[in-house]
Amino acid sequence: MTVKYELKENAAILTLTRERYLNTLTLEMIEKIDKYLRNIAKNKNIHMVIFKGEGKKSFCAGGDVKSFYEEKYKNTNILRKNFFYKEYKLNYLIRKYNKPIISLVNGICMGGGVGIAMHSNLTIVSENVTFAMPETAIGLFPDVGSGYILSKIKDNIGIYLGLTGKRLNSSDLIELKLADYCIQYEDFEKIENLLVKIKTKTSIRKIIKKYAIRTDSLLFPSLNKNISQTFKYKSVEDIISSLKTFKEKWAVEALGALEKNSPTSLKITLKQINLAKNLSLRDELIMEYRLSQACMAGVDFYEGVRSVLVDKDFNAKWSPKLLKDVDNKLVLLHFKPLGKDDLTI
Repeated sequence: MTVKYELKENAAILTLTRERYLNTLTLEMIEKIDKYLRNIAKNKNIHMVIFKGEGKKSFCAGGDVKSFYEEKYKNTNILRKNFFYKEYKLNYLIRKYNKPIISLVNGICMGGGVGIAMHSNLTIVSENVTFAMPETAIGLFPDVGSGYILSKIKDNIGIYLGLTGKRLNSSDLIELKLADYCIQYEDFEKIENLLVKIKTKTSIRKIIKKYAIRTDSLLFPSLNKNISQTFKYKSVEDIISSLKTFKEKWAVEALGALEKNSPTSLKITLKQINLAKNLSLRDELIMEYRLSQACMAGVDFYEGVRSVLVDKDFNAKWSPKLLKDVDNKLVLLHFKPLGKDDLTI
């Protein structure tokens, strides 16, 4: 069992149950969640959906990208095509769902986990959450609708997060409005047991607010002004030049990430988030699907997965190796429409 379905009084509880693999999403899990949600939508006796992850380590650490890497050697792109196609449709379904969806997030929440949690009506984090969209480190880009989400964060912080893959904690997520409430993990079960008894949206928030704790971010808004100035540029090269003028820890850390991550991924991510500022979620997901298939047809994704998840030498050999060699023509190819193969929502 990879997704556990429970009917508990007025709620459907969906639990990701790949604890050994940090609840990373497989195609089978995506298909199951989609099927469950479509059936729940028709059931008048179910008034809300609650998502959670099995175990204490992770809500969901992302998609099972190693499976795409392995498919490279099978001379087929069926998984790489279908996984992203169905995952992005699921992200849209969650965002537009006709009943409240509440994500109880504890531990790691990255990649595909963000696509579930941050598109929910209410995102509740414990005091122990690690959030990131680290895709540029494996030759990808912030997907699952993250381009849309990141583009809405003020002061270019979304661009900062998307390019660097910076890890945030619970207090940062609350400050940036990426999560709605922080509740101690020890109270999650109590909250769940209270929520399943109610039927109205206003009652949901009343219960949650009673248990919400105050958080204070050490990063934001203290870094907002500097991040806004540094990440306002339309080229990655200019962002790097600006970062080099700072000596503070955050800037040195950000510069190190940019110098290590895939040059191609950095350039397509910057363009993606800037374009997303003027796109609906639907159109942004269509754009993301084009990007995903271009990345699957390239080389950096496989090299990134090899270096981070397979050999774990963290020494990727990117191609092109340098930012200056990633020309605009290569970047634009990632955004090219796919015709009949485009994502349809």
